Amino acid sequence: MNVIFGAVRERLSAGLLIAMVALGTIARCAPAAGQTTSPRPAAAQQTTSPRPAAAQTTSPRPAPAVNAVATAERDRTSLIAALQKRFPGIPVDEWSHGGASFAPGISVTPLGGDNATNVNDILAIGKKAWERKFRNGKSLAACFPNGGQRVAATYPQVNAKTNAVVTLEMAINACLQLHGEPLFALDDSLSMGAVSGYLRSLSIGQKLNVRVSGAPALTQYAAGRSWFSRRIGDQDLACASCHVLQAGQVRVENGRSVGLSAAVGQVLAWPRVEPGGNVRMLHHQFQRCMDRTGAAPFELGSTEFGQLEYFLAAISSGLTLRAPITTR
Repeated sequence: MNVIFGAVRERLSAGLLIAMVALGTIARCAPAAGQTTSPRPAAAQQTTSPRPAAAQTTSPRPAPAVNAVATAERDRTSLIAALQKRFPGIPVDEWSHGGASFAPGISVTPLGGDNATNVNDILAIGKKAWERKFRNGKSLAACFPNGGQRVAATYPQVNAKTNAVVTLEMAINACLQLHGEPLFALDDSLSMGAVSGYLRSLSIGQKLNVRVSGAPALTQYAAGRSWFSRRIGDQDLACASCHVLQAGQVRVENGRSVGLSAAVGQVLAWPRVEPGGNVRMLHHQFQRCMDRTGAAPFELGSTEFGQLEYFLAAISSGLTLRAPITTR
């Protein structure tokens, strides 16, 4: 496999995942930094089993068979129903604020608030790059309908020709490639981070519209669901451990109170702009979570992260996209 598994015990079906929410049997979320925890193997031990190159496909990806019963809509409504029982009185559309939606004393800073200079500077850089003319006279804005207005609300998508997941960042780089322009590095705050942030800002207030339709889309969705519920790493945890079973709980990490967001709504308020202007996109957060479990993270823009994002978008479809959030 492309990840170092400490002890992968099982792949949870969506139905079993929901049942575990009620029974409290999903593995507990990783302890906060500074708390007692099982020691993670040293880096030297991990590097003895390097991640295979992208071209190596000897280990099959976990793509469960498409099941008519386990549809995206059934998963979405089941997850919402299970989480609503734990958060009565909190509108589902507010869950996109992350841990701050559920935990008193934790707040997020929306666009225009504290740290706004960093956010506005990043969006200004993104806008300039978005409108910049290519050598052939085209631009990023010309690649997307309506100059990018409301576009982010329709991503990620499954490409009809390749049957692969296409994230918004992939679509941006596809436009650059089409016109012979250098691609943006996925970890570069001042190129991809700024442009992605600006393009997403053009959909603020729109309802996310990611519908799973057709066998290829359902296969990608099912693979993402599998990653979400698969236990990985030294801590033997799944994404669902923190973002279903313990959603809304608070822990202290590096001296800060951190609220655990619910899976539904997670994809709606990105990117995060950190002090100093660094832009943290959704796939960066996936890497952080994998690192916390003691698993070797997938690469930014990987197939696995694309599938996971598609699953999270599908179960959040119909909710409102938010402004970029700054972090203190």
